[in-house]
Amino acid sequence: MSADLDNSFSYRGKTVVRTIGTILISACCVMVVVGVTVLSDRLKGPPFVLYWSWCFLIAAGAFLTALFDMVMVRRASRQTRRELFRQQFTGNRRQD
Repeated sequence: MSADLDNSFSYRGKTVVRTIGTILISACCVMVVVGVTVLSDRLKGPPFVLYWSWCFLIAAGAFLTALFDMVMVRRASRQTRRELFRQQFTGNRRQD
């Protein structure tokens, strides 16, 4: 039953969404570290704005990916809760 509960909050594509989120957050962190240390002297004027704009866009993409993941987990949780309620109080089981 524990394995069922672990998979009950799952949705199709969860691994892909979380991998994309991890890559975006990692890229943003690397850009911040490199921008503050290595490129701090070279980033002046338009390159400065362009570089940090890209970093912001990557961070926004990571945020949107996390938001999408949260919505999908909540939807799977709601479906699981409804199924458990139906099993508990009506005695009907879903046929897979």
